[in-house]
Amino acid sequence: VKHNIELIPIVNQKKKIIDIVELNTLLKSKNKIVKNKFFLNIFVIIMAGGVGTRLRPFTKVLPKPLVPVNNRPIIDHIIDRFQDQGLKKIILTINDKAEIMKAYFNETKSKNKIKFLEETKPLGTCGGLSFLCGKINKSFFVTNCDIILNLDFYDLYSFHVKNNYDITVVASTKDFAIPYGICEINSQGLLQSMIEKPKYNHLVNTGLYVINPRILSIIPRNKKYDFNELFDDAKRKKKKVGVYPIDEKSWIDVGQWSEYKKAVEKL
Repeated sequence: VKHNIELIPIVNQKKKIIDIVELNTLLKSKNKIVKNKFFLNIFVIIMAGGVGTRLRPFTKVLPKPLVPVNNRPIIDHIIDRFQDQGLKKIILTINDKAEIMKAYFNETKSKNKIKFLEETKPLGTCGGLSFLCGKINKSFFVTNCDIILNLDFYDLYSFHVKNNYDITVVASTKDFAIPYGICEINSQGLLQSMIEKPKYNHLVNTGLYVINPRILSIIPRNKKYDFNELFDDAKRKKKKVGVYPIDEKSWIDVGQWSEYKKAVEKL
């Protein structure tokens, strides 16, 4: 790389060239091996116990993770993206229609790779993680079961470790357009200005996180507890909560009908 060498000759014992390898290809291959070894023991927790109220009436019959997107359940799309990058240790927290979830995985090839953490009652968006306290010794991924992300999980994990964060939140840029003119008034109720169809850009929470296991002790045992509460409690205890920004195109939200239709087209 220092001398701008792009091609490497492969020679035999007689120093005769028998092949030529591109340096970039060699480096990518080496990095892939390192990543797979690195990821071998990292857990991925998929929060799959919600009732999916925004996807009714489908979720009146099916658990949300099994709602089909292009002839495959949402959960399969999510798991594939992790496993394709070497993340094989998958744990699903389940509650609503738990037996249907178990039955589905018992009929698939993934049944030996998936473990279940069953909540006996609804515990909110992250309350079920309390059962992992003392059972995981390195930072792990946590994801909602209604998002599909296209990103380099190794890079995300490295970002989390390098910055010594207790929690890393993956956030996506998102444009919001208001289809009306916005009235700004003064203290006397008089019109100050009119903003026609304004557009705003924000970083929004995608529902994917990297969490240090020391954070698990904050989560109350067997009680309903949501991620917004965890963030508040973590900040109160002076924990480091970082944000990993991604492009909007890297994030597909299938948790509500308006976005579900877009997801079908994207996938």
